[in-house]
Amino acid sequence: MKQNTLIALFCVSLVSAAQTELSEDVQYQGNTLLKISSLGISFTIPSGWMGGVPQGSSVMVLAEASNEITLIVTASEMDEQSVFSELQKQIPIDGGISISPIGLVKKEGKRWWGNYRVDGVTQEMKGFVEARLGDYGIGVGCIVIALPTALERGKQGASQLLHSMSFTKPVVQTTNTAAAGISQPWSEYLKRKSLKFYYTQGDFSDSDFITLCSDGSYARKKRTYSGGVSGTGSLNSTDYGRWQAQGQGDSGTLILISQDGSRAELRIQYGQGNKGTGIYLNGSRYYDELTNDCH
Repeated sequence: MKQNTLIALFCVSLVSAAQTELSEDVQYQGNTLLKISSLGISFTIPSGWMGGVPQGSSVMVLAEASNEITLIVTASEMDEQSVFSELQKQIPIDGGISISPIGLVKKEGKRWWGNYRVDGVTQEMKGFVEARLGDYGIGVGCIVIALPTALERGKQGASQLLHSMSFTKPVVQTTNTAAAGISQPWSEYLKRKSLKFYYTQGDFSDSDFITLCSDGSYARKKRTYSGGVSGTGSLNSTDYGRWQAQGQGDSGTLILISQDGSRAELRIQYGQGNKGTGIYLNGSRYYDELTNDCH
């Protein structure tokens, strides 16, 4: 799973017999059945967990009453190779903190899991990762960072959430690119563009900067910060590789092929959305501008 997609700190929860579309800036309680139509996934928040998605953010942060566990969750388009590759990597964190797999990550079918060492924290912490790859190329992963006495509860929470997951065909919201004055194919329009997503609220911030160069190379830098149980809770990743874009008009696909061989596909939509008119990647608003960072 892409490191930059694994490293996002998330808040979620809720219960109901009917599926509820996950919304920003809403506090959910445990046992709620949620769905994210743009990814084609639905899931139930485990009992005893609660949280929400900060306004303007694409991530969630699960927590339980004891505040001894941080559950990092993410969902994106991926394949089996990229899942295994990213789960085997060390995850660097600000302040000398890092999360490293202990041995080889285990695999059964389209499910991966493993224990992780947490280094650089002021108190002993333990880590665990579980990921599942579903239909339509959508993968969901959970990273647990917890006090040793709370790790098993964290594992149970991650396992319950992933086992409740169901996958359907993602719903793509149509827009009118021509009306916005963009007639070029996405492969041309995105050359020498910097795509920027960012959000800040209180002690939480989330950013994703993608630079697309004319020679087909890209650089992507992500940073997520939250207070969390480990104090700083700052997670960073940098990725380089080759990019491609497909489509023209209402929608398209941005393909990022990392230098390690893993591949990420982001659905492009252009038009009016909940954050105004502009480019949306997998449902999140990215601001685009010409860049001088390409050489």
